Amino acid sequence: MRRLEGKNAVITGAASGVGRAASLLFAREGAAVACIDIDAGMGEETAAMVRDEGGDAIFIETDLADAAAIDRMAGSCMEWRDSIHVLFNNAAIAERREFEDVPLEEWNRQVAVNLTAPFLCSQKLLPALKATGNAAIIHHGSIDGVLGNPTLVAYSASKGGLQPLTHVMSFWLARHGIRVNCINSGALRESRQGIPVRLNKDNRAGQPMSKAQRDATPMGRPGFVEEAADVALYLASDESSYVNGSVITLDGGRTGITPGTF
Repeated sequence: MRRLEGKNAVITGAASGVGRAASLLFAREGAAVACIDIDAGMGEETAAMVRDEGGDAIFIETDLADAAAIDRMAGSCMEWRDSIHVLFNNAAIAERREFEDVPLEEWNRQVAVNLTAPFLCSQKLLPALKATGNAAIIHHGSIDGVLGNPTLVAYSASKGGLQPLTHVMSFWLARHGIRVNCINSGALRESRQGIPVRLNKDNRAGQPMSKAQRDATPMGRPGFVEEAADVALYLASDESSYVNGSVITLDGGRTGITPGTF
């Protein structure tokens, strides 16, 4: 039996990267998928790819920086299915700036998409998540949110909030049979299926993993978006039925060692 047979999943940031990889993987494992993204062209493409493989998918265009748009998206999802088994809060944006050069508008948008949207999506979809009696919420965090990346100021700060948010949500929602966990990923720069990676300008330009990052990663390579989708699948499935309030690190060992000791 497929691992998500008969389940309904909502995935944000589904137009590319980990979101597209997860949409395809979840559907292959039996889930019906609502693909959420601001990019209508590529978002529709993801949903079409799922359907072309015989899966069940819809696309809902949503600007996750807009609270009213999130409210409308949640309403559309609950019209689509009255129960939601999986919410993967995957969408993110990242811009490289030095601290003193970060404009407030850019700061606010990154906080809105990377931190406030996971809170609001979870809250607004709660009736459908509660209806299952056995749902999973997955946040996509970052190792930059643990100690901070000097070149990704707003991204680091906004991703950092997902870890305590995971902990407090896991406490409040466990009584409703909802598990909440987080994936803190490192440099996800490649795809085994040719899925475009578009988190920041470096990714969009196809720049390889830097030598400094590669040297700091014991496995000596970047991550594949499919590897993050695999972890999300585990957290979405009944195989992780006693995993709650956890943060799983997916970085090839980069944060598992003390910097400068080798």
